[in-house]
Amino acid sequence: MKKLLIQLDTDKRASTFDQVVAYDAGADNLIIHSGITKEEVEDIIYGAIFTRSPKKMKNTAVFIGGSDVEKGEEIMEAVKDVFFANFRVSVMLDSNGSNTTAAASVLKVKEEIDLAGCEVLILAGTGPVGVRAAALFAMEGASVTITSRSQEKADKKAEMIKEEYDLEKIKGVEAKTDADFIKAMKNKEVILSAGPPGINFISREMWKNEDSIKVMADINAVSPAGIEGIEPPADGDTIDGIKVFGALGIGSLKMKLHKKAVAELFKTNDLILNAVEVYKLNEKL
Repeated sequence: MKKLLIQLDTDKRASTFDQVVAYDAGADNLIIHSGITKEEVEDIIYGAIFTRSPKKMKNTAVFIGGSDVEKGEEIMEAVKDVFFANFRVSVMLDSNGSNTTAAASVLKVKEEIDLAGCEVLILAGTGPVGVRAAALFAMEGASVTITSRSQEKADKKAEMIKEEYDLEKIKGVEAKTDADFIKAMKNKEVILSAGPPGINFISREMWKNEDSIKVMADINAVSPAGIEGIEPPADGDTIDGIKVFGALGIGSLKMKLHKKAVAELFKTNDLILNAVEVYKLNEKL
């Protein structure tokens, strides 16, 4: 029986990247629906859960992707709403690669420092990767600060993360100027830049004077870097005594997690893989 992955993509053109990774992870065929909306989900999922016997249903799975994370989350909820009893299939959500990227970023940092009691700063922490990374850092016992250009947005996202993941040590700060970022970096041991491509938040002159920093990571592969001085290939390199990880260094682990997650979908019919579940898959790599 073939392993069929139903790809629900919210974009007009379904991600080629996600398709290639799915095949490399062991899917035999993809059933692709692009430009998907939550209203269209029910009929598609009925087709997935009523065509194979319960014992063989693990050979069908769903992957939710696309560039819009909020739409992806809506699709995920719509998919879960269709399931009942044992009429379900395993599902993975990774819109814009946010779950796998966040998991890989935190795991890379964790290789270098004990996160329990650690002070972490996430630049542009209100975005999809930043929010998920904040939750994962906090789950490891770190105290996390997320930045935004708006104090209101930073506070709102911090409260959302605490409520959704049942966490406490997360706070938001406004950071728009160099002085704001310098203040936010004070006494931080870990800095993760989780902003969009091509935006620099802190210069080398700004971070090199903060003696508390032990590890820095940047998910941005497009110049200029979010943290000046971190090159995309960096994978545990040392700069001025600080361990650093760039987008490609993080990306190598992200790819492994993505493939492992897709492969896991076909082992049972009841997996729901989001950021936390993907993060935990590192133990199986």
